[in-house]
Formats: sequence, structure tokens, C-alpha cells
Amino acid sequence: MLTLAIRNLARRRLRTLLTISGIAAAVAVLASLLAFGQGYRSGLNRELNAMGIQMMLVPIGCPYDAAARVIKGKALDVSLPDASLGAVRADSAVAVAAPVLMAAIPRPTEGRTDLWVGVDRDILPLKSWWKMKQGSTWFTGPDSVILGAEAAATELRQIGDPLYSPETGKTFRVCAILERSGTTDDSQFFIPIATAQNMFDQHGRLTAVAIRLKDPSLLAGAADRLQQTPGAQIVTMGEMMGTFLNLVETVRTLLLAIGAIAAAIGALTVFNTMLASVVERAAELGMLRAVGASRLDLFWLLGLESSLLAICGAMIGVAAAATLGPWIEKAVRTLVPMAPQGALLRLNPTIVGECAAMGLAVGIAAGLFPAWQASRMKPVEAMRAR
Repeated sequence: MLTLAIRNLARRRLRTLLTISGIAAAVAVLASLLAFGQGYRSGLNRELNAMGIQMMLVPIGCPYDAAARVIKGKALDVSLPDASLGAVRADSAVAVAAPVLMAAIPRPTEGRTDLWVGVDRDILPLKSWWKMKQGSTWFTGPDSVILGAEAAATELRQIGDPLYSPETGKTFRVCAILERSGTTDDSQFFIPIATAQNMFDQHGRLTAVAIRLKDPSLLAGAADRLQQTPGAQIVTMGEMMGTFLNLVETVRTLLLAIGAIAAAIGALTVFNTMLASVVERAAELGMLRAVGASRLDLFWLLGLESSLLAICGAMIGVAAAATLGPWIEKAVRTLVPMAPQGALLRLNPTIVGECAAMGLAVGIAAGLFPAWQASRMKPVEAMRAR
């Protein structure tokens, strides 16, 4: 029966190929969305947990947007008064308070924008992934600069080399280069906080203050106290993660709806193919009944054909999702907020199994009615069809 089913499908090769393509597209979309959703969650957890930041003091406005921009290395349009840092450090629950000042310098002739970040030594406990290349030192003066790995490669600079910024007219000396970490730090320029304030005319201003507490259990009380800081507001990493994941769920629901539409189209394609096959092969099916084939035999024959279409489509769809993953991820990244660094679309056996089962279920379900219709063929109908 398997051989007969394969031969029947091979008769209309173009139609069979189009049907398999419909199933493959639906499975590829579903596999990509599920894999990206899982990768986004794990990547976001990994980045936030690695930072060691439990709270962040940001300017008045949308706290989640401000905190996210600081974490992902993006400049803000508003800033904090320098006195906010003193208020944070004076709180008894605070173990580390690291000031941050960010400024973006567009370089249109080179098609890029450089992000300069003013920091002090308190940033080190919050950057556990920082590893400096041999020969690196901390800032040795106001004209020192620490380059991320990608920034150093772009500027073709080594430790000890001068670095001139034509947009600001400043010349720096490279005191350190960071090892590649896969974070946004790779492309940033780090300078002393006071230098950044002077360089960007932000005297007495900060972009944010990153905070680590002595004890996580003190978070609620510390947040209430620091929320009273003039011109500033507190956002905790837990709140921000929850907000991000809620946004992700919204986008994921939309994308899964697209996947459902693709699955429905695939099912209709199989249904149309099998129904057309039954109509075209009415004489043949009637003859099979005439020579002794039972109704169940015809039902299983058509069911096997639709199953083969579904299995082939599911296999091709999973392979397509794995092959086209980087391009699909690039497109989906634009729809979610502050996507973590690194590859997010990673297929695992569970996702592959779920998508293969979905493709098979869609194919079988779409072939049930045509198979039932074929099983009702009578020998007399074969004589009329001829």
C-alpha cells in the first residue's frame, strides 16, 4: 500500500510539491516562533542576572524604557542631577552605586554611531563579565579610554595608542581593551565619569545610577526610600523583566496567530489536493472496489497519502527553520523590545517534536474527509466514470 501511495503522489508532481511546501512553511514559522520565544526568555534572564544590578535610579519618565536603554547601551534624552548619586550611596541598604553617563556620537560618513559611556571604578562589581586584555590598566587620568573589543577593532587601536575623536576634538590614550563578551559593551567607549560630563556638557548630570544591595531582602524598603529622590525614580530588575516578558507574550501571541494562519493554509492545501485526487481517480478507486478492495482499504490508502504529504512537509519545515534561523531571528528581533545579545533562535528536540506532530496532525486531519469520500466509492461508479 505504501508503494501505491507513493506512486499516486508522484503522478501530479507539481501539485504534490506545492502541497508539501504549504505544510513546510507552516511548520517552519511555528518552529521559529517557539524557538525564538524560549531563546528570548533565557537570554533576557541571563543578561539581567549576569549584571548583578538589582535596582536602577533613572530620570523621571518611563522607568522601564530608561532602565532598558541603560542596560542595552542606548543614550537618554533626559538626565539625573549629580546629587542623586550621593543620596543613593547614603542609603544603608546600598552596597554598590555606580554612576553612568551615556552619550551617542553619530558618525554619518562611516555609517555608524559611537556610544561613549562615563563610569567610575564602582562599575566593576556590576560588570562581572569584563575581562581586560594583558597590559590593560584602569583609568590613569582624565584622558584615558577603555575600548570594547569591537570598538578597538574598528578603530584599529592597541593598548597605549592615542585615540582622537574628531567630533569632540578630544584625544585619548587607550589604557585598556576588553575581551569580547557578546554584549553591547563590545562596541562602547568607556571614559571617566568627570571627563564624560565635561566632554558632553553635562556638568553635574548622570544618565542613571546602577545599584546593588547588601541584601536582596532589603529591596522593598530601599526602593521606597530612593523613590523619593528629586527628579528620579526607581525601577527594579524584577519589575523590568516582568514588563518585558509581558510585552514578549503580546508579540508572541501575534506571531503565533500568524503561525496558525499558516497552518490553516497548509491544511486547506492538503484538503484541496486530496479532494481533487479523489475526484480525478474516481474510476480507479471504483475499480479497486470492484476487484475486492474494501472501504477500509481505500480509506487507509488516501489517509496514507495525506500522511506522507504531512510528514515530508514537516521534515522540510524543521530543516528550513534550522537553516534560515539567522535571517528569521533578524526579522523577529525588530518586533520585540531590547532583544538580548547572542543567538536566540535555537531549536531543541522538544520544539522539533511538537512542530513535527503539528504538521502530521494537520495533514491527517485535512485528509480525513477525502479519505472517507474515497471509501464510499462503488464499483458501478467506476463503470460510469470510464
